[in-house]
Amino acid sequence: MKRLLHFIAASLASLSLSATAADKPATKATAEASATQRFRNIDVAEWEKLRKDASVVVLDVRTAEEFADGHMPGAINLDIRGGKFAETLAGLDKSKTYLVHCAVGGRSAKACGQMDGMKFDKVLNLSGGITAWEAAGHKAVKGR
Repeated sequence: MKRLLHFIAASLASLSLSATAADKPATKATAEASATQRFRNIDVAEWEKLRKDASVVVLDVRTAEEFADGHMPGAINLDIRGGKFAETLAGLDKSKTYLVHCAVGGRSAKACGQMDGMKFDKVLNLSGGITAWEAAGHKAVKGR
């Protein structure tokens, strides 16, 4: 009888572990795929179509020095590495469309992720950053 009770207890524990494991994603990739990402990456051609809309805001998240060396006409500089980046984002109109870029796309993807977490309606990241934009034949303006 003691063996039977031990067997039943072990079986129930095993079933409990199986149910718990089934409730969790099987792999890291599955977990990442299930996360909802609201921003998306776009290429230079789509960027330029959207940038023509006067209601769209272009955010350049590079440093002030990088911005002064050359930036897209009409862009607003908001350094992601600056001390008040999140605070400044919090004050922006979340209902607008934001086109976000940096030099090659890494910092802007992080910025888009932060904006996504803050529930901005539409945030788009330029794949390849201003480097790709200039390589496509577009000219940056200098100064602030």
